[in-house]
Amino acid sequence: MLVQNSLSEVLRAREELFTRTIWTDPTSQLQNRVKGSELSRYFLLTESERIGIEQTIRLLVSTTPYYLSLSDPTDPNCPIRRMIVPTAEEAVFSLEESSDPLDEERLSPVRGLTHMYPNRVLLFSNHSCSVYCRHCMRGRKVSSSGERMEKADLETAFDYIRNHHEVEDVVVSGGDPLNLADARLEWILHELNQIPHVRICRLGTRNPVTLPFRITDELCKIIERYNDDNLSIFCHTQFNHPKECTKEAKDAILRLLKVGVSVGNQAVLLKGINDDEEIMLTLHKKLLEMRVRAYYLYDPELIPGSRGFRTPLARGIEIVEYMRGKIGGMGIPHFVNDLPGGGGKITIGANWYLGYYPKTRQHAFRSAVTKKIHFSFEPVGSDKESYYPVLSEADWEKFQAE
Repeated sequence: MLVQNSLSEVLRAREELFTRTIWTDPTSQLQNRVKGSELSRYFLLTESERIGIEQTIRLLVSTTPYYLSLSDPTDPNCPIRRMIVPTAEEAVFSLEESSDPLDEERLSPVRGLTHMYPNRVLLFSNHSCSVYCRHCMRGRKVSSSGERMEKADLETAFDYIRNHHEVEDVVVSGGDPLNLADARLEWILHELNQIPHVRICRLGTRNPVTLPFRITDELCKIIERYNDDNLSIFCHTQFNHPKECTKEAKDAILRLLKVGVSVGNQAVLLKGINDDEEIMLTLHKKLLEMRVRAYYLYDPELIPGSRGFRTPLARGIEIVEYMRGKIGGMGIPHFVNDLPGGGGKITIGANWYLGYYPKTRQHAFRSAVTKKIHFSFEPVGSDKESYYPVLSEADWEKFQAE
């Protein structure tokens, strides 16, 4: 049973936690991670949060002191707190939900490796993260000791990649690969670097957000060593809210950039956290200031206990539409749905293209800036006219009048 402390006790406990943690030491941060049973010491919990902590059907609860310090102990709507503390909605397994909505296990030829796209694979390197985000789409594996990837499992995965010459691109994910010891991560990068047909390696990590001190000079030297003519290494991270864009996070990003690693952001659209046009615009402006390019904005997955995070599909379209014209293109993410059943990612965009009018060979568009209708001609002799949705006479006349 969780015992609720008073506000003064919560603030005192936070101060004690932050004091005993060697703040810039990633090992100390991990050693002092806060677990679910301890959350009542650091937050004034609501009844919904108490139920969520005790009855969650999702992954374990854990956060670094650093990430906890970004949260509000009294406000249950604090976006960082929402990503740390479960609510009662995590205790509900809805009919439409699945522990593996993307069919990653069906598409896994060997343990820890998913081969969904012809020339790309995803390597599940480990089961551990610095923070177990409540919206994690891989909760069936993350934080479960039964999903630990031993060296023999990774060697089998490397053999599979070596024997499949069509594989050019390996996404190293988890868990968080940067939670691995330096020696294990170096071994993984060395193995990939030695496979001639593997040209791209993408590290999927949230540590720049949740544990920026893990991006050490030693780690960056390892990455730089294998980021060469044989292998191009990229980093995909996940900032979801402007509050995460701290000086510590920027310093971590700059260390990666200095060793030639391009950093892209894959945000997740989360109800009550960032499903707001101005919040998302501010986030991506801050990311550009940190030299992080927008990559994806994910529609939330249909994972168990996730109803509290899911938004209508239209929200993502509306947000991306709102951002167009207010920030440079490199700051606007692709809104994507990773299709259930292993269908892969598709982009979903605002409907700027309105259709084609064959009589005048003109396409009609709505401007993201002026919101007015603009027209452009199809080349004479084009054999692609049947490709376009045809405008009705009524729509053509309406657009002409606007």
